[in-house]
Amino acid sequence: MIAAAVAGAPALGTWIVVADPLRPSDAIFVLDGYFPTRELEGAALYHRGLAPIVAISLPRDPVPVARRLARLPTPQESAVLVLRNLNVPDRAIVRLDRVVQNTKEELALIKEVSRARGFRRVILVTSPSHTRRVRMIWDARPAITEALVHPNGFESFDGRRWWRSRRGIEEMVHELGGMANFLLGSRVPTFDDSAR
Repeated sequence: MIAAAVAGAPALGTWIVVADPLRPSDAIFVLDGYFPTRELEGAALYHRGLAPIVAISLPRDPVPVARRLARLPTPQESAVLVLRNLNVPDRAIVRLDRVVQNTKEELALIKEVSRARGFRRVILVTSPSHTRRVRMIWDARPAITEALVHPNGFESFDGRRWWRSRRGIEEMVHELGGMANFLLGSRVPTFDDSAR
């Protein structure tokens, strides 16, 4: 069993990272998380001419009061600032306007926006370890829009060596747990609102 686990670890790490071949698309959607690395990747893809639009999610802020007291911008405002700092023009930045709490809600909104705008193909930028879950959730329901899942190159997750660091193990456990939760019908909520 130990030998099988050791042999299977690299295969699991390789499987969890999805990297679709990139092609010209109608929009780049930067999924929430790992600020500012995903935004950096979105800006890089924009400057490569892969899409004329970079869209930023509106995630639920887990610490809104603390953020206001500290006089810090919201996560979405921070993401937009990164794009501006990287010379993505305001006309190319789209702010999604509905709050999302998790990947499932975020991808459902992206499908809805893509359908409404007539997008045929979009690029979904996320963390390498998150790509398989994104692909799984996107493919679970038919979509008119094709999605190219793209792992952000500014993060250090290495699927061939994920078990060699606590951080790699944490990412893998988080993603496998997220996939299991999705496959079981998303029974565990993202936030426990009763704890407030």
